[in-house]
Amino acid sequence: MRMSRVGLLSLSLVTLFALGCSGDAGPQGPAGQPGEEGPSADPSISAVTPGKVFISRRADITISGFNTTWTDAASLDFGPGVTVVDKKIASPTAIVATIEIDASAAIGPRDVNVSEGESKVTYAGAFSLDAPLEVSFLGTQAQGSILIASAKQRDLSTPFDLTTTGDGFFEPLVYTNLAVSSAGGVFGDVADAQLYAAELTVFTDVTAAAGPADVTIASGLPGEEILSPAPGSLQIAARQPTALTPGMNLNGTIDQPFATVLYQYTPTGPGKIIAVEALADSPDASPGFAVLPASGKFTDLITFEEAPTVEVGADPIYFIYWDNTGTSGYGFDLSITEIVPAEVEPNNTCGEAQAVASLPASLDAFKMADKDDQDWLVIDAVEADVGKVIHVVTSAGEAQTDTVVEVVGSDCTTSLGVSEDSNYHEDFTSDPIPAPGKYYIKVTNSTYGYSGALYNLEITLE
Repeated sequence: MRMSRVGLLSLSLVTLFALGCSGDAGPQGPAGQPGEEGPSADPSISAVTPGKVFISRRADITISGFNTTWTDAASLDFGPGVTVVDKKIASPTAIVATIEIDASAAIGPRDVNVSEGESKVTYAGAFSLDAPLEVSFLGTQAQGSILIASAKQRDLSTPFDLTTTGDGFFEPLVYTNLAVSSAGGVFGDVADAQLYAAELTVFTDVTAAAGPADVTIASGLPGEEILSPAPGSLQIAARQPTALTPGMNLNGTIDQPFATVLYQYTPTGPGKIIAVEALADSPDASPGFAVLPASGKFTDLITFEEAPTVEVGADPIYFIYWDNTGTSGYGFDLSITEIVPAEVEPNNTCGEAQAVASLPASLDAFKMADKDDQDWLVIDAVEADVGKVIHVVTSAGEAQTDTVVEVVGSDCTTSLGVSEDSNYHEDFTSDPIPAPGKYYIKVTNSTYGYSGALYNLEITLE
């Protein structure tokens, strides 16, 4: 009972102190500090959507305003390279614009300006322009080079057109609706593609301007292509070719995959034939040379061969070392030889046949002057040669020279056999020699077409 009274007393005291005693009001306290200024009532742009668009595209942009009174008289400005093709005033505080962005428009943030009468509102850095294509390279980014490139399509609304011809086995696989644009001495080919990625081979001419260069993929039917540029993605370095002279030997190194080395040969006079060859100290390497004329342009490519033999005129030519296996970290030795042609013209008929002094014979730098040219050679068979066969082997020369060999009897008519023409170069064995006398070797172009000119001959009796 006592504890209950204490508890009630304590509760009463708490209540008393909490409520206090009523009395007169005290004096007014000092004035407080001014509050923050409220929002401005001036018109402004509050948002631009989307915040990023790709160059070489058309896009719809929504501009949201605050305290604006936009009408059809409002004009829009997105900066150089961006054209407003349509606009709709959704409300006094909203505009929907269709814009077209040039492929050459500068990448980066852009201001958006809306003007009407004397009023102009700006949203600085409201949105940005970006490249739809991202490209990375393997190889030497320099004049006179071949590079392997990987391209990524960043604009997911624009997948690549994967239409192809060929099966990749019996016929080359060609992406008919994909192309790497050519400009400023840079062009390329599409080697492989998926919806949003492509593997490219990119060529830079010897005469390409040094500095940043664009790479652009065009996708779609002819006349309807969508361009996806990667501005300045390729950095082309200036370089001077190494001079080649007959008889010299040079050493070189390949320190990165698909690196190139640029050489130049300046003839001492017209009608020279030179052979260039590189021997690598890596068993995995496969050296080759792209041969360009004085123009230095890959569109004028003379040949790409492992060891090219080339007839040159009075103008310089370029040899570009390139290992298409991507092997690196090895050295190579390069040699250049001037070849004295073994052919004696005219030798275009049986009556003009060039005599072969002795067998076996190894004859260099014969030339198919045009698609109708014929080269005739003659050998003398003695009694001891009866029953033997005439073995003729043609070789490069130029890899694309496509020869056909026939052995003809002393009457210039009777054939002892014709090669099968199953490849560019022939390895042909005649029927046995039936009697002593003169036998002719006739070399002509294949009916498959005339492309290369130079070839070599080996002739033996067996």
